[in-house]
Amino acid sequence: MMATIKWVNLGTTYCDFASKEVELMEQRIYPTGLQDGSGNAYRVLMRKCSAGYQCGHMENPCAWAEVGHDGRRYVL
Repeated sequence: MMATIKWVNLGTTYCDFASKEVELMEQRIYPTGLQDGSGNAYRVLMRKCSAGYQCGHMENPCAWAEVGHDGRRYVL
């Protein structure tokens, strides 16, 4: 059996770095059948922000920034 990986929208928030509303997303892996041993229903693989590419070029970007990203909003 294979696990399911999908992007989940966590909502929007105001970003001081980008000076606008941004969308926050998590890429999650959901194990098929059994839980992953930690008791959690999923594990977070990656987090992204809709302004992550813009902020990723700043000297001190936030944790949601996509450092080294190729410019696409989300890689699905």
